[in-house]
This record gives sequence, C-alpha cells and structure tokens, in this order.
Amino acid sequence: MDDWDAVAKGPKLLSDNVPRCDLTPREALHRIGSLYYISQFKRSKEGLTFREIKSSAGHAAMFAEVACKFLTSFVGNTEDWCIITTPRRRHADGFHFATEVCRIISDTLGLPFYDDALQCINHDRLHPDFMLLRPIAERRVIVYDDIITTGATMIATNAQLGDRDMVLNLIGISNR
Repeated sequence: MDDWDAVAKGPKLLSDNVPRCDLTPREALHRIGSLYYISQFKRSKEGLTFREIKSSAGHAAMFAEVACKFLTSFVGNTEDWCIITTPRRRHADGFHFATEVCRIISDTLGLPFYDDALQCINHDRLHPDFMLLRPIAERRVIVYDDIITTGATMIATNAQLGDRDMVLNLIGISNR
C-alpha cells in the first residue's frame, strides 16, 4: 500500500464528461463519408458547457459573427444562396440557438432564411428521417447546425438537398 491507496476516492463526478467549448474560433474542414463540413469551434476541456452556450442569445450573436466573417471570405457573392438550419428535435418551442444564429446571418448577409424548412419524422438520433417541408428556390444552400457529434443529422439533411447545385455544411462546434 502506498500514499495513493490511502487517499479517499469519491465517486467520479458527472461534470468530468460534460461537453465544453472555450469559444476560441478554430475553423476546420472535416469529412464524414462523402460529405464535408466546416466547423467554427471545437470541443475543449475547459470553458462553457454546450448547454450554457446554446441557451444564450449573446453566444448566438457571437457564433453568427464568426460565421458571417467566414462566409464573406469563403463564399463571397451570396447571390442564389440561402440558409437553413437542421430540424428542431428537442426544442420545438422557445429559444433555439441554431435558428437565432441563422436569423442573424440572414439579416447581416441578406441571405434568405428558410426557418423550419426540414422536419424530423422519427425520434431516432442515430438514424433520423427528415422531410423537406417547403420549397427552397435557391440552388445553393448553407446548412447550419450548432453541434456535430455523429454526423447523422448532417447526412439526413443532405439527403433531402441532393438536387442542389451546392450544399455548404457549417457547424458551430465540432464535438467529434
């Protein structure tokens, strides 16, 4: 027995595994299968919890500002582009972080924003089934999602937009 064994070991705290982000912009290109996406921020060991970030209109404004700077330099001319967000699956009512980010991007860049363009028709988080609810006139679509973990939401969303000339997947926080 040594000194380590003598130390009282309590239960592991659940907060040890709570996803966090230090809100340092770290734009990166990622790939899942044949799909590419760009993330703005990355999961970190310290910082705010995802829940704290997603409940704040101030953080939504900051994420939108970072996204607008990226889109202005990457896309340039936003003619014939629009923006949508992935379907609301857990927050049907009240403040919705990704929707607020998209509204700000839309207002700032003059992009059409199709709110609630997609609906999830099942409750399977790993194999979601989405349906396009409204026609989208633009041939180029920016899909904004606040957090990516498995990529299932992005894959299901892109399946509904297969007829588009271009789909740009923009993710707030990479949790992969």
